[in-house]
Amino acid sequence: MSEFIKKFKSVFITEEVGGETQNAQDGSQHPAEMTSAPSKPSHSSSTKTAAGAPASGSVSDKFVEVLALALEKNNQEGFDYFEFRQSLKNLAKMPMDEQTRFQSAYAMAQTMGVTSAKLVESAKHYLEVLNVEQTRFAEAHSQQKAKLIGNREEEAKNIEAAMLQKAEQIKQLTQEIEQNRHRSEQIRKEISESTVKVESTKADFEATFASVVAQIQDDMAKIQQHLK
Repeated sequence: MSEFIKKFKSVFITEEVGGETQNAQDGSQHPAEMTSAPSKPSHSSSTKTAAGAPASGSVSDKFVEVLALALEKNNQEGFDYFEFRQSLKNLAKMPMDEQTRFQSAYAMAQTMGVTSAKLVESAKHYLEVLNVEQTRFAEAHSQQKAKLIGNREEEAKNIEAAMLQKAEQIKQLTQEIEQNRHRSEQIRKEISESTVKVESTKADFEATFASVVAQIQDDMAKIQQHLK
C-alpha cells in the first residue's frame, strides 16, 4: 500500500474497534472490481435494486484505495486542500471547537501562501477527479447490469410468457374436455333411450309375429281335423 493511500485513509477514513471503517460515502464496486465482493463492510448506505427493495452499501478498503489512487494521480503540488484536510484531522485530537480548528489549520496554510479561495478551488479539483471515477463506475455498472441482469430478465419474461400461453392452452383444453364430457353424457342418454325404443319395437314385432303364426298354425290343425 502506497504512502499516499495510507495518508488518504488517515484523512478520510476513521478506524473503529475491530478494524471496521466509517465516514465513507459509497460501497459500490469500481469498474475493475465488478465481479468481486467488497471487503470489510461497515458504515451502510442505501440505494434501490432493480426490484425496488433497498440495497445496503458499505465502506470498502478496496474502493478507498481506488479513489485514493485516482486522487494520487491528480494530486496538486504543494499545500492544498488535501494537506489542509490532514491538518484538520490532526487538530481534531485537540480540545477545540470546529471554528478554532479551521482557523488554526488555515493559519498554517497561509504561511505557505495558500488562501481560502485556493483551498476551495483545490477541493473542487478533487471533487472533479472523484466525479470522473463515479462516471466510470456508472458506465461499468450499467454494462455489468445489462450483462448479468438484463439477459436473465429477458429469459424470465420469455418463460413467464410461455407459462401464460400454456395456462391458456390448459384452460382451452379444460373447456373442451368439459364440453366433450357433456356431449358424451348426452350421447349415452340418447343411446339408452334408442335402445329402449328399438328393443320395445322388437318385442312388439315378435309378439305380433307369434300371435299371427299361432293363429295360422291353429287354422292348419283345424283344417286337417275337420276337412278329411
